[in-house]
Amino acid sequence: MKILVSAGEVSGDQRAAEVIGALKKLHNGDLKFFGLGGGRLASEGVEITHHLNDYAVMGFVEILRSLGKFHKLEKELKALCIEEKPDCILLVDYPGFNMRLGRWAKKRGIPVVHYVAPQMWAWGAWRVRKLRKSTDILLTLFAFEEPFFRKRGVNAVFTGHHLKKIIPRQKEHGDALGLLPGSRAQEVEKLLPEMLQAFVLLRDKGIVENALLAVSDHLEKNVYEEAEKTRGVQLQNGTEKVLTGSKAALVCSGTATLEAALYGVPFVVCYKTSALNYSLAKFLVKGVERIGLANIIAGVDVVPELIQEDLTPDRMQKLLEPLFCDHTYAEAAGKKLELVRDALGDGDPAGNAAAEIIKFLMNSHES
Repeated sequence: MKILVSAGEVSGDQRAAEVIGALKKLHNGDLKFFGLGGGRLASEGVEITHHLNDYAVMGFVEILRSLGKFHKLEKELKALCIEEKPDCILLVDYPGFNMRLGRWAKKRGIPVVHYVAPQMWAWGAWRVRKLRKSTDILLTLFAFEEPFFRKRGVNAVFTGHHLKKIIPRQKEHGDALGLLPGSRAQEVEKLLPEMLQAFVLLRDKGIVENALLAVSDHLEKNVYEEAEKTRGVQLQNGTEKVLTGSKAALVCSGTATLEAALYGVPFVVCYKTSALNYSLAKFLVKGVERIGLANIIAGVDVVPELIQEDLTPDRMQKLLEPLFCDHTYAEAAGKKLELVRDALGDGDPAGNAAAEIIKFLMNSHES
């Protein structure tokens, strides 16, 4: 069986690798995987024809500047499909690009699986019609997404979220401030300087001595130079050591908010982008009142959010201080985070997704 994979971001590379690992356990025949991805997929034996590092951008303006590069990538992956004739295409996240590729493949009778639903509940239900044309089965991470998409004609199946399985409840925490500015260079450049200033304010008041900074190994080291020069800041690879060693945290919006919630670390959601990107986002994003994924999943504000101009060192410091100094307040904040864990489903998400893919492909061959 041949499967072309398209995963253009670090998180998608990880999710795709988990599903492919599960597929290899469930499928007895020969399997060949190839396409767009990164190191995680390569470690599962996927032939990386195009590396995600060359295509990971964020923000409307940056995407517009890269349109030529993406057009060339799309053309080359289509040629690869024609040459290799895969049994299906596995599209993982990366919705703008992947929906175009999926629409092309579906028109040519190639079965299309889309794993990780685009956040159309935020960007407007009108976009779902494009998804219907670009996927045969959509595997979702969040339970509320399945009825949302099914109601709009998409064959959606909830398979669960990987983080709940791999992050157990933590009974003990450290006493540092966790800093999670994201895994993209643009995120780190916007958020990290503000986070560091907030830490310095807390440090100089004697409230906290150390900060643990989650660094991404695929980013250039120079994006962390200021942190390395700041007394009390310790750089850590990934998020696990940061969150297990922290009493509270500053966290970029997105999946990192789920990680912090599952580790039981109270935190403040941080979001900042260029003025143009933010204006476009405000115009386009409809139907959600919150920006932090943990808050969206829980359906209530389990943690505070600081967005754009509100994201200042002073405001961060004021929100963090009671989490370090008031035990009752911090304990109540931690209990709210259980709402996030409850909303993420049960079982083995990658295994569930792999089983759904195999079932789908068997049904496709029979029909």
